[in-house]
Amino acid sequence: MAAFALLVSACALPTSPAPVVADQPEGRGIVEGVEVAPSEACLVSIDAADAPPPGLSNLSIESGGVTRSAILRVPQGDGPHPVLVSLHAFTQSPDQWELYSGLADAALARGYVVASPLGSQPGPRWAVPGGLELGADDVGFIADLLDRIEDRVCVDRNAEFAAGYSAGAAMAQALSCTMPWRFTAVAGSGGMNLTETCPGSPPTDVMTLHGTADPIAPPGGSYVVFSPPLGLPIQTVASTNAARAGCDPTAVESTPVDSVLASTWGGCDDSHRVTHWQMLGAGHTWAGADSLANDLVTGTTLDTFSATEVVLDFFDAA
Repeated sequence: MAAFALLVSACALPTSPAPVVADQPEGRGIVEGVEVAPSEACLVSIDAADAPPPGLSNLSIESGGVTRSAILRVPQGDGPHPVLVSLHAFTQSPDQWELYSGLADAALARGYVVASPLGSQPGPRWAVPGGLELGADDVGFIADLLDRIEDRVCVDRNAEFAAGYSAGAAMAQALSCTMPWRFTAVAGSGGMNLTETCPGSPPTDVMTLHGTADPIAPPGGSYVVFSPPLGLPIQTVASTNAARAGCDPTAVESTPVDSVLASTWGGCDDSHRVTHWQMLGAGHTWAGADSLANDLVTGTTLDTFSATEVVLDFFDAA
């Protein structure tokens, strides 16, 4: 009865609008078919007090009238560097997410600037377009965060990426819908079906990973409390991303590693890439990570490959 009451309560809450493409500010983002110049910080001298040092630091910014925060990792060297926005799951902190996945440190070792932002409350969570309307503009926060990074660090504006797990994966998908002019590619595991699709949005490169035995975000679709309208079939999300990119309607299937059935769409416009990895028998997890303490709830974690390395390889190939 308590679970039923919770579901009814969630259903009664208003939802936010479906994802729409945000306006592209001048001097921000990418231009299809054009190699845009590196960020402003590559071209001007940045005061030492404003330039984040190499290594790990904490970053606070004003966004939407509130103070928001992120953990920032900056590699050695002058750049321009690629950028990764690394997105935690619901109720995880950025520290917990990075300890679980190892994504930030692995990306830093490859020369990425990595921003691990903290989502909004209650949660922390991500206010995904089409989800519950709880008053936060997390899409705007991510845009402001990237603006700050571009203004303080020499980065490659042609190589800005987002990746996440669970609710963080939903946010990565939403960013591909709302800011396709900013993100060269996005990737996520166990949650890219926890938002609405955006068939009218311009394309980005997209990699989805999803366990066939995911009990939290079932691959065939369901209604997920706290995040309606959600629960889309993951195949619908992947095929819609492929259609956005003008790819062939039928994907080619392969087995890149044990326990994975990959669907890859060919013939995409402007060499875009869209691929979906079904993790056979896997649950709501990040492949290759240490098993979560609550694996009895989340399901099996595959150890046949590292989602961290596969996702970074996908970004490196952009």
